[in-house]
Amino acid sequence: MKVGLVTTGFPRFEGDHSGAFLLTLARGLVAQGHEVRVLAPAPARVRPPPRWPGIEVEWVSYVRPRRLQTTFYQAGAPDNLRAHPLRWVGAASFSISLLVSAARALDDCDLLVSSWCLPSGWVASMVARGRSHLCICHATDLRWLGMVPGGARIAGRIAGGTSAFWFLSATHRDRFFEMARLDPSSVAAHLGPMPIESPGKAGFTRATARRALGLDRFTLLFLGRLVPVKGVDQLLQAAANLSEPVHIRIAGDGPERDRLVTLSQRLGVDAKFEGWVAGAHKEALFRGCDALLVPSRPGEGLPTVLMEARSYGLPIVATRVGAITDALKPNERIRLVAPNDPAALADAIDALRA
Repeated sequence: MKVGLVTTGFPRFEGDHSGAFLLTLARGLVAQGHEVRVLAPAPARVRPPPRWPGIEVEWVSYVRPRRLQTTFYQAGAPDNLRAHPLRWVGAASFSISLLVSAARALDDCDLLVSSWCLPSGWVASMVARGRSHLCICHATDLRWLGMVPGGARIAGRIAGGTSAFWFLSATHRDRFFEMARLDPSSVAAHLGPMPIESPGKAGFTRATARRALGLDRFTLLFLGRLVPVKGVDQLLQAAANLSEPVHIRIAGDGPERDRLVTLSQRLGVDAKFEGWVAGAHKEALFRGCDALLVPSRPGEGLPTVLMEARSYGLPIVATRVGAITDALKPNERIRLVAPNDPAALADAIDALRA
């Protein structure tokens, strides 16, 4: 079977963070004997589509000159649009370009999968023509559909061309169907986190990982985009008020990086900014660090790093936002605290270390 995947973000190279869970999904489909054809926005920097066995990627150009194609990637579309409102022009033109490309390039696909309702789910619903269509609806979709004029009608149109939805939680499912004014039983809905790559045979023991990373004290790990919703500044403020000093590894990049580096220096926090990590380095961080910190603010959905950390057995401190409370149940290795509260974060870290 040939599967058409429509998205606003897909890895531009091996190890790229943009839509990494979709590459995991595509690889899973290939492992089951399917072919996958991906339509995703062309990056601003000219680069050929990546190649993986069984996965064909087609970049969809939407602005000329190409260097102006900055609506997607980098910090992610929501933050890109907030930073530069003129990028909404790119968002509108991409919707049209994606619709034209999908009608042509996905004509021979047996099944469609869309990630993000706007515009991917809408486009896939328009070209499905009776074919099965799975729409992955994220927390960001619910915010946008709730803000844009006619959001309820758009949600209803998407549902009209969708065979099944994938939501992060029952709360997100209920919000979508209420917004679309639809009976929840009218369309199938799958609930759960986005897929992750399960750890293979350990390439590192904990001791060898810590030696490779140069860790000699209690170490916290953050892995994700450096954007305001991720709350990394809250983590740094919490670390500055711990009963005993810790080391922090911050793996990721984004527009907040320079500000966060300056903040860590001003607070006197021992933090190393890794940039984006993948492969053996990422595995070493999961195996060598003592806890994962997810200090997200309201507006977050369900970071896949939480599922990755659980698969490695890494203790977690996270905030009670989005679908996190649905996915994680507090215990001695998982601590959930209120968002925007560095003192509560510090208390949870101290309790985990005790």
